[in-house]
Order: sequence, then C-alpha cells, then structure tokens
Amino acid sequence: MLVVEDVPELSRLLEMTFELDGRFEPVGTASSGGAALDLAARERPDAIVLDLAIDGVDGIGVLPSLRRVLPDARIIIFTGHDDPRLREQAMEAGASAWVLKGGDLSGLLDELSAVLPVEKQST
Repeated sequence: MLVVEDVPELSRLLEMTFELDGRFEPVGTASSGGAALDLAARERPDAIVLDLAIDGVDGIGVLPSLRRVLPDARIIIFTGHDDPRLREQAMEAGASAWVLKGGDLSGLLDELSAVLPVEKQST
C-alpha cells in the first residue's frame, strides 16, 4: 500500500495505523504526484491512499496516471473536502472509493480491506 499525503504528521499517523492493524504492507509515502507515480511504478502496490491536496499535480490530476500504471489497484481518495462534484470527478478519473478525513480511521481500513485476500481479513 502506498500513502500519498503531504502533511507529515498525517502520513506518520496513517503509517502507524497500518502497522498496528497488521493487515497492510506499506511500500512508502509520497508527498507529491510525481513521487507517487515513481513509487507506484517501482513498488506496484495493491492499494493507494491518495490525498487530493498534494504538492505539484493535485490528487485528481495524478489519478488517471496512477490508474494507467496500476490498473487493478484500489485507489482510495482520503480527503477533508466533502464536495460531491470533486467526488464525482475522482470516481470518473479512476478512484475506487472516497473516505473523508476527520473521523476515526475505520472507514479507511474497511475500504483498504477490500484488496486483502480472504485469509488475511479475518486476522
């Protein structure tokens, strides 16, 4: 799993959450669209947690390229923007799911668990 988030504190919180959960194997964190594409092409993650407000090309802008590099990956938009128009744009650009920041992280973990093999979901 690849995390694309430009706020270092939130990146670290996500990494710690995934480590504690134990079901997900992080492959790295990117703080920009270009870094996200580089990591995605090199590491080939099953899932990407993508913030919309990142440095350089925004999340919506980098989404089609990520989808081309990883056509089968689950790409979850993780954002603080509850905007139906943005959500529609993201889904049309290849997002798999939309999870709002601000609550607990169980919704994000639930969306990510969709990429797990069945035997790992029960642990």
